[in-house]
Amino acid sequence: MTAEATPLVAHLRRLASHAAVYGAADVFGSAVNLLLLPWYTDWLAPVEYRDLGILALVTAVMKILFRLGLDAGFFRVHYDVEGREQRRLGGTVALFAAAASTALFVAVVLLAGPLTRALLGSDRPSHWVVLAAADVYLATFAFVPLSLLRIQGRPGRFSLYSGARHGLTTGVKVFLLLQGFGVPGVLWSDVAGTGVFALALVPVLVRHTDLAFSRPLLRPVLSFGLPKVPHGLMVQVQNLADRKILDLFVAPAEVGLYHVAYMLGAGVKFALSAFEPAWGPFVYSQVRKPGAPQVLARVVTYAWAGFVAVGLAIAVLSREIIVFFTQPPYHAAAPVVPVVTLAYVLHGLFLLTSIGIGIERKARYYPLVTAAAAAANLAANFALIPPLGMMGAAWATVISYAVMAGLGLRLSHGLYPIPFERGRMLRLFLAALAIYAVSLLAPAAPWPALGFKLADLATFPVLLYLSGFLGQGEQERLLLWARRLRT
Repeated sequence: MTAEATPLVAHLRRLASHAAVYGAADVFGSAVNLLLLPWYTDWLAPVEYRDLGILALVTAVMKILFRLGLDAGFFRVHYDVEGREQRRLGGTVALFAAAASTALFVAVVLLAGPLTRALLGSDRPSHWVVLAAADVYLATFAFVPLSLLRIQGRPGRFSLYSGARHGLTTGVKVFLLLQGFGVPGVLWSDVAGTGVFALALVPVLVRHTDLAFSRPLLRPVLSFGLPKVPHGLMVQVQNLADRKILDLFVAPAEVGLYHVAYMLGAGVKFALSAFEPAWGPFVYSQVRKPGAPQVLARVVTYAWAGFVAVGLAIAVLSREIIVFFTQPPYHAAAPVVPVVTLAYVLHGLFLLTSIGIGIERKARYYPLVTAAAAAANLAANFALIPPLGMMGAAWATVISYAVMAGLGLRLSHGLYPIPFERGRMLRLFLAALAIYAVSLLAPAAPWPALGFKLADLATFPVLLYLSGFLGQGEQERLLLWARRLRT
């Protein structure tokens, strides 16, 4: 291994270890939810999943509005202040977030009736929207202490809190569903888990902030964060608006099937959720160092490899996951999963290659990118859903994330040029497509198909080697590891 590679390997180990710890709670929660999916799809009808899908859109939009981009602004500005001002910054953001979110929660409570009729229909109770808002409101009190744990490089403590939240939420959800509470049971479980989560984080907030308001410190936070609001809204249009558009053209049960397929296809999102908390601190800690663009380019290649590998596994095994973990009425959703997975792999590409926008604090470019992507998403949804149903919605999501990744890369490169290894990244993606194409030849019976597909996935590293993806130094390191394994 060359001397130049040593710092890179150290960076990769640190980034991977932090991402693994950050993601441990999410992976645990996702694994538990996957194992419980046969019971969830038995306790909840497809029509109820339709309601939960639309409420997920409501929750996602309210989360963006309640936070006003303060989470992103606080995280970025924290690296530009020092000493006592860091504590005052945390207190200022926490106080302003509490005041703003309280006002917005009261507004949702007052408008719950009209909102429910517009989103869910007149036959659904308005307190469902209030419960969704309560979950978002309580989470507003948690983002400052969680950001502090990330900044301080304490992924273990971060995951401990997140894991406890997942465990409590899942336990309450199972109990309430067993009692026949249906959709309200899911909503109440989220409120309970988030409420306890926010309370548990209060000591972190008190210990590491001064709860005093400073207008000068708030100004750069809002300057960076507020452009994230339209950006976030447009992202949610890409992620969730298809449920509402589907609801206009297909039966409610098909919307429920699509929501379940989307949940499985978005498994790549769990990898993104694990990676993103570690990625921000890593990037901002590197930018002032010599050779930062080259280091970031190489790390992006390996992170892209991880996202593609996760997406490939989900796409190849999607039919078997659906068959083994859901009730028969949901099996028709299987073809949607690989397409949604591709969309989230492209989302990962945006996360990796748009970092120049954040580095240069040009947050105003984010809403420009996502507005274009959201417009493409809406146009594609209305064009593709009538003839293709839920498959049209899935492909519309792919189109929008392709637009987002392309624009993000171009704008970012103009602000902070990074020599991304585009040829290697393309070879990796094409190798994954080849493996997926072979998986389509699997037999129809579930168990033989599972064996065929696992063998197919095992050839992915071999294909990468044959494609020339691995450089000379990487081949030497693999040979060194192989010799160590033999001894």
